[in-house]
Amino acid sequence: MKQPETHEYTAPLLVVDDDLYLLVAIKQTLSLAGYHIDTFHEPKKALAAISKNSYSAVIADIKMPKMDGIELFHHIQEIDAELPVILITGHGDVAMAVSAMKEGAYDFLQKPVDEDILIASIERAVEKRRLIIANRNLNDRLKKQRKGYHFHGLVGGHPLMQRLYELIEAVAEESYPVMIYGETGTGKELVARAIHDAGKRYGRPFIAVNMAAIPVDMIESELFGHAKGAFTGAIQQKQGKFEYAEDGTIFLDEICSMPIALQSKLLRVLEEKIVTPLGSNSSIPIRARVITATNKDLEQEIRQGTFRQDLYFRLNVLPIKTPPLRERKEDIPLLVERFWLGYCHDRQLKVEPFSAEVIEQMKQQSWPGNIRELQNQVRRTCIFGAQENADKKPLATDIIKRSLSQQTLLKTVLEQIEKEYITEVLLKNKGLIPPTHQQLGISRKSLYDKINKYDIDLEILRK
Repeated sequence: MKQPETHEYTAPLLVVDDDLYLLVAIKQTLSLAGYHIDTFHEPKKALAAISKNSYSAVIADIKMPKMDGIELFHHIQEIDAELPVILITGHGDVAMAVSAMKEGAYDFLQKPVDEDILIASIERAVEKRRLIIANRNLNDRLKKQRKGYHFHGLVGGHPLMQRLYELIEAVAEESYPVMIYGETGTGKELVARAIHDAGKRYGRPFIAVNMAAIPVDMIESELFGHAKGAFTGAIQQKQGKFEYAEDGTIFLDEICSMPIALQSKLLRVLEEKIVTPLGSNSSIPIRARVITATNKDLEQEIRQGTFRQDLYFRLNVLPIKTPPLRERKEDIPLLVERFWLGYCHDRQLKVEPFSAEVIEQMKQQSWPGNIRELQNQVRRTCIFGAQENADKKPLATDIIKRSLSQQTLLKTVLEQIEKEYITEVLLKNKGLIPPTHQQLGISRKSLYDKINKYDIDLEILRK
C-alpha cells in the first residue's frame, strides 16, 4: 500500500455499498490516504446527499438491492454529468462496468479491491474533478463579468458605466421624474430605455419624443393631443404622447428645446397628473413616468431665462449623467464588437472583424460625437473597408483591413475584461497592492506588470 499523504480537499469522497464490511474497509483505506469520506449503504440516501460540486468523486458497488450501481450512476449523471463515478464489480459484472464506462463512468475496479489501485484511481478522479470545478468557477466569473458589461442594451465595463448601471437599478422601480444629462451621442435614450426595462414598467409603452425635431407650433398637439377642429387642419381628434404612453414611460429628449410658453403647461401636467388636449374642455388623467434628457447646462438656461426654474426642480428629482466616450475609452473594443456584429446581422453579411491595431487607433481619438460617431465609423469601415468616405478625415485608412482575424478581436476583448477586473479589485482595495494581488491570485510583480501594461492610474484609485 502507498504511504498515506494528506489531501486538502474541501469536497469529500462518497462511497456507496450495501456490504458494510467493504464500506468500512474502503473508508479506512482512503482515510489513511488523507481523504475525507462520506459513506452510505443505501443508494437513495446517497443520491439525496449529492449536489453539484459537493463531492470530488463517487465509489459505488454495482451489486446492491433495490437500486444497483448502474442505476445509481445514471441518476448521478442527471445531477452532475461531470462527477467522476468509480464502480466496484465482481467478476461476473465486468461487462456491465465496461458498458457504464462507455456511457461516462470514470473507472471500474474488480473485487477484491487492491488498495494501491483504488488510491491511484481516486487520485486521478479527484484531479480531474479539481480541474472541472476550476473551469466551472472560471466560466462563472467570466459570465458574471460579461453580464456586467451588458445592461439592458447598454455596453461597457468601465467603472463609470458600472456606476451608471447601479443608478439605473436604483431609480428603475421609482415613479419620480428622471433627468438624464450628457453630451450628444452618449446614449441618453438608451439609458431612458434601460430605466424603463429594468423596472415595473417593462412591457408597457415607451414613448420617445425628440423635442428639437417637432415644429414649435406642433409641440403642444404632439404631447397633449387635440380635439377635432382645434385648429385649421385638425380634421379629427388626436391622442397625445402623454395619453398614448398610458402607464409606461414618456421620454422627452432635448427638453431645452421646449418653448418657454409651453413649459408652464408641462409643469401643470406634472403637478396635477392630467392633460387637457388642445381645443378640448375635458381633462385626461395620465399615469406615465416622465424621463427627460438634455445636453445643455440647465442652470445656465435658467439664468438666461430660457428654462423655467420651477419646471427644472420638478424634472430634476433623480438626475443621472451619461459619461462621454473619451472618459471610458477602455469600452471601445466592446462597442466596436457590438456595432460590427449588429451590422453583420442586419445585412446578413460576413465582414471581417477589426484588428487590435485599428481598435488601438480608435482609442486614441477624442470622439466628440461620442458613441454615435463611433458607430458611424464602424459602419463606414464595414461598408468601404480600407477606403474611407471622401468627405471624412482618414481615421484609419492605412490600417483598416478586411482580412482581420477573429482571434485578434477576441484577444483584445479578453484583455479589456482583465483590465476592468483588475481595476475593479484595486478600486475596492483603494489601490493597495498587497490585498489586491492576494485576491487576484497573482504575485506582486505580476500585478505591477499588468498595472503598467494597462496604464492603470493607482493615484486616482487611491482617492
